[in-house]
Amino acid sequence: MLRPLLVLLLAPAVLQADEKKVPEFVVHTGHFEKNNSGLKDEPSLVLLKDFDAFDKLFGTVPPLGGPRKNNPVPKDAFDANVVAAVVKRGNFITTYTEVSTKTDGETLTVTFKSEAGKPGTATFASPLIVAVPKGKIAKVVFVENGKEIGTAK
Repeated sequence: MLRPLLVLLLAPAVLQADEKKVPEFVVHTGHFEKNNSGLKDEPSLVLLKDFDAFDKLFGTVPPLGGPRKNNPVPKDAFDANVVAAVVKRGNFITTYTEVSTKTDGETLTVTFKSEAGKPGTATFASPLIVAVPKGKIAKVVFVENGKEIGTAK
């Protein structure tokens, strides 16, 4: 008699835990910030909900030979997803690793590590682009190297 009662008592907790699952996400590569994007903040943080807004900010790098394949944002990605992006600029290329996401209500948090490459003479814009299921996301918080760097709505 105790076992069925225990199952009934634990079932709501299991259901609530499933609702808080970390959403699946996709890191997209093969994009660059367009010269006329209008983004000025350093870093620039954006939350995009449609392809037209995305297309105004980012272009797609043509496929190059070699083992590394690009994974650009497809036009239909916005049917079920939003895209969060951070763009860092400087005389170096920024590399992003250990990307993760979590949601809490209407807030998406994107956490990542970044590392600046060797300085050069050119100026680079390095985007991190992450697509996550839409849900009710209204705001994204970016956490870089353990420190919150800002939000976008």
